[in-house]
Amino acid sequence: MAIEIKVVAESGIEDYSDAIDMGFYHPQNRGKRGARRREWFAEDLAAGRFIAAYDGGRVVGTFGNAANRVTVPGGASVPTAAVTAVTVTQTHRRRGILSSMMAAGLRQSADAGEPLSILIPAEWPIYGRFGFGHATDETRYVVETARCALARPLPGTVEFVTAPQWVEEIPAVYDRLRARTPGAIERRHQWHERNTGLLTWDGKPTDSELFLAVYRDESGIARGGLKYKFKDGLWDGFVPDGTATEVDLLAEDAVARVRLLQFLWEQDWVSSFEVETFPMDDSWRHLMANPRYARAKQRVDVLWARVLDVPAALTARTYEGEGRLVVAVTDPAGYAEGVYALEGGPGGATVKRTTEAADLTMPVRTLGALYFGHHAATALAAVGELTEDKPGALAVADRMFKTAIPPFCATWF
Repeated sequence: MAIEIKVVAESGIEDYSDAIDMGFYHPQNRGKRGARRREWFAEDLAAGRFIAAYDGGRVVGTFGNAANRVTVPGGASVPTAAVTAVTVTQTHRRRGILSSMMAAGLRQSADAGEPLSILIPAEWPIYGRFGFGHATDETRYVVETARCALARPLPGTVEFVTAPQWVEEIPAVYDRLRARTPGAIERRHQWHERNTGLLTWDGKPTDSELFLAVYRDESGIARGGLKYKFKDGLWDGFVPDGTATEVDLLAEDAVARVRLLQFLWEQDWVSSFEVETFPMDDSWRHLMANPRYARAKQRVDVLWARVLDVPAALTARTYEGEGRLVVAVTDPAGYAEGVYALEGGPGGATVKRTTEAADLTMPVRTLGALYFGHHAATALAAVGELTEDKPGALAVADRMFKTAIPPFCATWF
């Protein structure tokens, strides 16, 4: 029987939900989460943004194509498809199911007028062939607390809050941060409630193991928030050896970030802590007396981007330096295929199709990698990801596409 790709009807959400849990190796959740997915994601479900592969009546592939918005360089909030919950049942691998679902998802996004599609890949090799390019990273740190100190006193206070207090105050912090951070997306579908234990899969608020703390500036305004977990150690020789692990850290500036870290390193039982979601900007370390005690543990790719509408995407963002480029984009799926004249600067840009000779030639995945400003065109050219057709064009691209604020997506979806 042929595999059929269809939009999930509301009546089919239970089977779709079970297939997601099987695909992510959580068979114990079958039959338990469909009702919550129907409730929490009702808007996307009603809009047909859940796509599934069916073998007869059985769901053998899932593909969430959630509507969202992403901040682009310059601060504009652009409609985007946030691809999520992508699975193929283990019994149906290597049959082209993902390719078919992706084709349906990209077509849906293009028809909806979304110039971009984004995702966070579980595996690096999968999504480049669909036109997605690696667009943002995050850094993970391990901090030894015994020798940590501030380089100078910093203002503000940190206090514990309850989950309802967090939900009341922190969304505004996140929205201010999102408005100026390229790569940041909306936290939709009661995200804050679901990630503080106020909303749970079984419908009952839980006594979460998360500690919640808020940083306030000298005016008493919340400027940062920290969620973390604590794990006790062995107490070798009756010496405390606990570890705190950050789950979510939001900070509007370096002072807020370091004051929240200071809150962790000054706790008595915490001998070290791990920070899981930090942007690539490490200027905050200069507020520590000795930055070497904050060691980068891992650099992780997060957001990948796929351009669907080149003129709409490139005119949505601004450019650090003035310049003009003729860019040839190859796209086997056809959405971004063409030659485009881009003229832009800090005040905005114009883009139009052209018959001029290209200055740069690149696959659509490379355009996605460049789009948020994380990569330099010269670096991508050095590894064969694009071609300089006109001498000097790479330098122009570097000057235009770079961003003063490093792109960062703190919201996993």
